[in-house]
Amino acid sequence: MKQRKKLNRLVFWYAIVAVLLLFALFPIYWMFITSFKTFQDIYLIFPKLWPGKIEWKNYLEIFTRYNYGIALKNSIKVSLGVSILSILSAIFSAYCVIRLKFRGRKSIPQFVLFSYLIPRTILFIPVYILVYRLGLGNTTWGLLLVYPTITIPYATWVLITYFQSFPFDIEEAAWVDGASRLQTLFRIILPISLPSVIATFIFSFTLCWSEYIYALVMINTKAQKTITLALSDMLVADIIPWGPLMAGAVVAALPAMIIYTLASRYIVSGLSLGAVKE
Repeated sequence: MKQRKKLNRLVFWYAIVAVLLLFALFPIYWMFITSFKTFQDIYLIFPKLWPGKIEWKNYLEIFTRYNYGIALKNSIKVSLGVSILSILSAIFSAYCVIRLKFRGRKSIPQFVLFSYLIPRTILFIPVYILVYRLGLGNTTWGLLLVYPTITIPYATWVLITYFQSFPFDIEEAAWVDGASRLQTLFRIILPISLPSVIATFIFSFTLCWSEYIYALVMINTKAQKTITLALSDMLVADIIPWGPLMAGAVVAALPAMIIYTLASRYIVSGLSLGAVKE
């Protein structure tokens, strides 16, 4: 009797999980198959769950008609540049806050988190004026200047939290062996902290990759637009080209999916286990 109740409970929870997964994954599936549909299949009264004929025309159209290749290159440039800058800044900032002794250092994590919580809309006008006075308006370099104001506070706060839990015994042992602070940071702390660093890098990359508001305010020429702006440019008046739009969405989602897939084992692995021997 108890085993039957346990089995019924498992079936119930698995059914709930299956329904939730269906709600979460079906829009992705629909986006994917719609990107291969013909115009006629898209506008059928009773849509098909699988395209009657697979067409690559939508993918060709986004690169030939909508300049998607340029937007893709701009997004990669901005996202990688900002992510690298954010990680380097966050590593040094977090280490200084945790290990160096100076007045007010205990309040810095709270101020860092508070700066991340400030609404972006408040900063639109001052940031816009600053970027254009520096001569970086309507360029991807302007985005490289603006996006770190979003990513660096979060990355610093995450690494501060992680470095706080890092065993100080390891650093002391390295100092006894003659290592400097920089050598300890790059040869001991960072290799052990790799999962946290990678997770922070991925967050910074995906945040820049999907950012729309600042790009919309700063960029207005096709040669400088990012992938989110290229997607929105497909929406003209009341006519929505669902085929190219879904193809563009698939291409936009691929880099994040690939990065998460390749880096997942580093994120979930506990590389710090066994670092300190008792």
